[in-house]
Amino acid sequence: MSQKQKNQTNENGFVNKNDCYLLYNRELLKEPEADLLNSGIFQQATECHAITSGGRGQAWFIEMPGLSTVYRRYLRGGLVARVNRQTYIGLSLENTRSIKEWRMLQWMHKKGLPVPRPVAASVCRWPFRFSPFYRAQILLERIANVQTLDLVLSQRPLGDEEWRLVGQCLRYFHNAGVYHADLNANNILLDTESKVYLIDFDKGEIRGDQLKNTQWMRDNLQRLKRSLLKQQAIHPDYHFNEKNWQTLISAYAG
Repeated sequence: MSQKQKNQTNENGFVNKNDCYLLYNRELLKEPEADLLNSGIFQQATECHAITSGGRGQAWFIEMPGLSTVYRRYLRGGLVARVNRQTYIGLSLENTRSIKEWRMLQWMHKKGLPVPRPVAASVCRWPFRFSPFYRAQILLERIANVQTLDLVLSQRPLGDEEWRLVGQCLRYFHNAGVYHADLNANNILLDTESKVYLIDFDKGEIRGDQLKNTQWMRDNLQRLKRSLLKQQAIHPDYHFNEKNWQTLISAYAG
């Protein structure tokens, strides 16, 4: 085993019991139960409240002793959600939604990219222990004093420097080969000092071997623009225009 692998083993913990598996950061959690994210998280919370804005997943802000977190359950969207809201199929633990996102977040966090630090990821087989079906949850360290880009734009216009910071942030991720599968205004966060973060990397990928092919980067940016235009069409007082977009793109290109 290499020294790098030893360090990762020491930093990461893994426990399983019956039908539940938990991957966690040893620095942030001490000897958690395997079903922590399946049934025990709210019992350990000193305070919690649901997150009502943003994506389709069920999410909560949860305060634990010495740790502020965001807890999210993976839920399906679209037509399939009418018959199957939260169950996925997958035999390999490493290919489940929560474990893949946890690994990706850990990789990005170590690279210094502005993402939430992963705390734990859970996979619970359902409806029985050796079932090919599972339900998944993830626990992240909460980023303090942030709002979504969508919420900020519904309240006030961003200055040119703020748009430039968003563009530069997106370039950092693309330069690292990071593909965000759902890049929209709800998955970009700004803190009180205008630092920019990206969140929600479910179904995201590290595309380091595709850096010479920039089409996926352009598609990523266009997905973001479509989300901004959609909100602009819904809300007449939404603070976004073409000049803002060109400022972002100029900073991205620069």
